[in-house]
Formats: sequence, C-alpha cells, structure tokens
Amino acid sequence: MLVGLLNLVFSIVIFLVKVASWLLLVYVVMSLILPQNKYTLLVGKYVEPVLTPFRAWLNRVFPKLGQLRVDLSPLFAWLVMDVAIWVLELLKRILL
Repeated sequence: MLVGLLNLVFSIVIFLVKVASWLLLVYVVMSLILPQNKYTLLVGKYVEPVLTPFRAWLNRVFPKLGQLRVDLSPLFAWLVMDVAIWVLELLKRILL
C-alpha cells in the first residue's frame, strides 16, 4: 500500500516537472516568434517567476552577460529541471 502510494507521488511529481520543462520550452519559442502575443504573455505570467531567480544569479555570477543582451536563464532553468527529473527517477528506482 505504502509502496504504491510512494510510486504514485513520485510519478506525479516527475510528470509535473516534465510539464513545466515543456512549458518553459514553449514559452522560449513563443517569445522569439511572437513576443507580444496574448498567449505568450499568458504563459509568461507563469514562467517568468521561475526565471527571475536564475536571472539574478546569472547577473551576479556573470555580470558581463547583461551587456550581451542574451538571456541564458531559460537554459539554466531547463538544466535544473532536467537534473531534478533525473534525481527523482533515480530516487524512485532506489526506494521502490
């Protein structure tokens, strides 16, 4: 019973992180193609709060990136989500 519940919880969390990762990718592509579209702005309301800490960290660690006008925060956020998925799947295999 507990193993089944734990399996369900891990599966749901992994699924939600994967959905967030895809949503981030959709936002990046939409913001490049249609930056002022209402759907881009709608998705941006949910994605931008996730990207803000990554931008602050990148500006602190690499201050010259701000001069290049290149936003690498989606790349780092996607990388963190990918590592989180990997760790969650590893924990799921170890514990179950």
